[in-house]
Amino acid sequence: MPDLEIMHLVMQKLKELYLADSSAPQCEAITELDWNYGAHITADAVAREINGYDLTTGKLMESFGALKDDGTTSSGNWLYCNMYTEAEGNKARKTNPVVSHPKQIGLYSDWTWCWPLNRRIIYNRASVDLDGAPWDSEHPVILNYNPTTKWQGDVPDGGWPPINQADKGAKYLPFIMKPEGVARLWGYGLAEGPVPEVYEPWESPLDRNLMSGTKNNPCAFIGTYRNERGSPDRYPYVGTTYRCSEHWQTGIMTRNLPWLVELMPNMYVEMGEELAAEKGIRGGDEVIVAAARGEVKAVAVVTRRFPPLRVDGKIIHHIGVIWHFGYSGMAKGDSGNILTPHVGDANTTIPEYKTFLCNVRRA
Repeated sequence: MPDLEIMHLVMQKLKELYLADSSAPQCEAITELDWNYGAHITADAVAREINGYDLTTGKLMESFGALKDDGTTSSGNWLYCNMYTEAEGNKARKTNPVVSHPKQIGLYSDWTWCWPLNRRIIYNRASVDLDGAPWDSEHPVILNYNPTTKWQGDVPDGGWPPINQADKGAKYLPFIMKPEGVARLWGYGLAEGPVPEVYEPWESPLDRNLMSGTKNNPCAFIGTYRNERGSPDRYPYVGTTYRCSEHWQTGIMTRNLPWLVELMPNMYVEMGEELAAEKGIRGGDEVIVAAARGEVKAVAVVTRRFPPLRVDGKIIHHIGVIWHFGYSGMAKGDSGNILTPHVGDANTTIPEYKTFLCNVRRA
């Protein structure tokens, strides 16, 4: 586990440096950091820290419900509190294939572990009515509440009694992470929603949205830096980006491994046989793929994987480029992301990199 060892060595050195000159108040973020892994760190020790400890006893925490804000408990992530306990050890290693649910609905609760508290279906108290009866009696998630044995089945999302059996002031609704206790169709602070809508991408070869009267998302994030918008008269083809098996992300690691470079040495563009014939391009030719924001050089891969599409009475060609290449490394090349627009989803700004307008020509 080299990454973990590297982090450990870096933190040990940081502590050494900050302890040597700890006069500044901000040094406490490093000097007071609990990092007691000894000479060699292990994933097991980190897993225990993530679960958390009762610092008054030194014992592992059993539940996030017992975590306190007074400095007497610790947890690296409350969701994983209960994953590693004194009684059962690392529950993620459990491999019991037996279904223990009384109705055998396939939860496999003794096969590894799920956050939080090994609950397999979150908000599972929504699966019963106000009296505690399952809405689906043949496939109940939780069932048979009584004050002594509580619920059977999955770990309940809050072990309280059904609403109609609870005392006044303790009638807890199922969605316990929401202040109102019920599900939401529209989350607070969203720019759009809750019902999904289909829009054409920011750059589209079509004149209209065939699914609704609005062509583009009026709430989308549109970047302003080097984000020229292409038109289909100049860029008539639809481009997309994706990965290849031999490289990862920007390729900064994989493009420096000789055996992977040998397998995939070049930036390439896939195009259909029909488009290649129109452009006089053969497999292996160097081509230029251009968009409004820039252009890249790539090796042509002519394939039947990219046949032309007929949409709204128009024939539309599409091509695909990878985005693992860059200006440094054992294998160099242009990045497909030079072509993509800076457009984001209205709520999350997830990029619209998977579709853009482009053109292609022989280099």
